[in-house]
Amino acid sequence: GEAMSPRMPQGKTRLAALGPPPLLAACGGAGAPAPAALSVEAEQPAAVAIPEARAPSDPAVLRPPAPAATAAVAWADAEEAAGAPRPPGPERPAPPPHVDRAQVQPIKAGETDDNLNFEDYAAYLRSARGLGAPLDVSERYIITVLNEQQQPVLDARVRVFEGQTAVFEGRTYAGGRTILFPRALGVSQNSSELRVTLEKGNSVAEGVLRRGQGLEQSFVLRGAEALPQHPRLDVLFLLDATGSMGDEISRIQMTIADIAARIDRIAPRPELRLALVAYRDREDEYVTRVYADFTPDVASFREALLQVEADGGGDTPEDLNEGLRVALQELAWADDAVRLTFLVADAPPHMDYGQQWTYLDGAREAVAQGIKIYPIAASNTDAQAEYVFRQLAQQTLARFIFLTYQPGQNGGAPGETTTMHVDPDEFTVERLDDLVVRVVERELAEAHGAR
Repeated sequence: GEAMSPRMPQGKTRLAALGPPPLLAACGGAGAPAPAALSVEAEQPAAVAIPEARAPSDPAVLRPPAPAATAAVAWADAEEAAGAPRPPGPERPAPPPHVDRAQVQPIKAGETDDNLNFEDYAAYLRSARGLGAPLDVSERYIITVLNEQQQPVLDARVRVFEGQTAVFEGRTYAGGRTILFPRALGVSQNSSELRVTLEKGNSVAEGVLRRGQGLEQSFVLRGAEALPQHPRLDVLFLLDATGSMGDEISRIQMTIADIAARIDRIAPRPELRLALVAYRDREDEYVTRVYADFTPDVASFREALLQVEADGGGDTPEDLNEGLRVALQELAWADDAVRLTFLVADAPPHMDYGQQWTYLDGAREAVAQGIKIYPIAASNTDAQAEYVFRQLAQQTLARFIFLTYQPGQNGGAPGETTTMHVDPDEFTVERLDDLVVRVVERELAEAHGAR
């Protein structure tokens, strides 16, 4: 499709330019009430309309931040030598090897929040129908769980019933929120009220969700504890390790230690744990491989990352379905934690293997476990992969991230345009490593009650 250039938005979508590797972003958002109906039926793929490319209205928007902005939070030799005080919190792992940003060409990327910009997303789904598995997300509700002090409750168990039948289960994300799609779950249009039960520890409560009475509906869970000062933070990197991902994996290997170190310096410091899962396709050396289950040791995580090699693949789709299943079901995710998955990939899943468990099951299971999925669309991401990635992000209250390149390109030298189907007026540019850190900071701030 045609490339699109960004200008300074009206606060909807952000774009990031990354110093070192292509990585991550997070957080969901609520937006305007959903359209009356949006049924995405499976049919032959239709061409996706792309707005005419426009130049940025303010070239200054595209300038990368001054070096001092990143130096302030990176491992700084001078600061360490001067014995600068560290933020209070648990003992930190030994600092990972220093990454020289000057040796890495900045990678640029954008993000869009399809829950915040839901009308645009609904139009995109209608124009792109047939590219992925259909799911009716036209009716949605953001369920927010607070304690009696109006503090958000993280990791509360939320169940929704139609009559006596349980139709939904979720764990609350940062901000005490989860997301419900009644039509996607087959709930009858005649059921105007749904019973909601809440539980965390010894605290239990019950309420009623009234359909059509607003996108965001809040419930009080008395006695539920607020987030501790040093919350648990589990971050999983789920990587497509097929041949087409060679350049992205190399850049991640060059910069992940830097990003992890910056997250490790957030004050108050969270109890950070990192994990790494790679996936390929059937008939490759492996389909999935757990390189590192969750560990607080940044250095050992980096060593595991350096072992990943890009190879195999062959055809365009990969076994993303199996990669998601392993990531969600076979790792030791922590309880009562902010849980984030960053999916770095460029290809859609195989849907022709006769599998019973697909990426849509993965999205539902992620909601049930309170895990957000933030896809990062790498070079040469096609329309089908974009469709799937955006479904995963929107259904888990996350955001869709995409690398950006020179005009008309979907790979190669970094730039300020994208072939993804995002309004060019709704994204701007910043370094991707800065974006990753900002996203994690935002998640932790929301867990403490910021909106």
